[in-house]
Amino acid sequence: MFASSFLVLGMLCIIYKDFVVGRPPEWPAEFRIPALGYITGAILMVCAIAILLNRYVIQAALCMATLILLLSVSRHLFSFTDTWINAFKSIALLGSCLIIAAAKNHSSSTHPGLHSSNLLLTGIFMQAAFLLICGYAHFKYAPFVDALIPAYIPFHSFWTYCCGICLFAGGTGLLIPVTRRSAALLSGIMIIGWFFLLHIPRFLADTSNKSDLLGVCESFAFAGIFFCVTGLLATTANKFSTVVDEHAYLGEIGIK
Repeated sequence: MFASSFLVLGMLCIIYKDFVVGRPPEWPAEFRIPALGYITGAILMVCAIAILLNRYVIQAALCMATLILLLSVSRHLFSFTDTWINAFKSIALLGSCLIIAAAKNHSSSTHPGLHSSNLLLTGIFMQAAFLLICGYAHFKYAPFVDALIPAYIPFHSFWTYCCGICLFAGGTGLLIPVTRRSAALLSGIMIIGWFFLLHIPRFLADTSNKSDLLGVCESFAFAGIFFCVTGLLATTANKFSTVVDEHAYLGEIGIK
């Protein structure tokens, strides 16, 4: 799910002639270089295909993380007060790449020098921060969120605040070791539900809308990442279910 989303995002970088992952603010006119979109889009597509084929996954994920850091997170810093939600989204997408790298290294141990526990926890904390920020935004910008909900879904205000509470719960749950797996699973289910109920219908209603197309890709990628975290934690949950300290737990299961 994550890799296929980034494959499409790479295509969109080429189509829109810019790096669009994390929705960074547009470059000033004098700095716009279409070739940047072509090159970074091609790199994202190659990395996504590598992950889909299960080849050079760690290198591909870290390459994608580097691109997001340099071309999305850094650009948001100059307009953070205006683009803070997308800034946290770009940070969360960067964290998604770290989780992919950590998960692959945990399963194969091909790069013992990588501290997978640090990558994994950093990625999870980035996801948690984004969920908490989104929960806050649901309350701060409730009328705007209401307008995003398709007309066929009734009680817009109720769902706006309900989803805001769920986002707070998901972000908080990811920060607590004993609830992390459940929070990741439920967050993934929630977001894949939005993918089908919200993002797909909005995109089909106006296929020329760039924001809705990005929303389709982003929601599918985030759902995939939360399922990845769930699966990674589930592989060792039974054996070490009584371990409380997170770092001791990760060390025992071989993530160093």
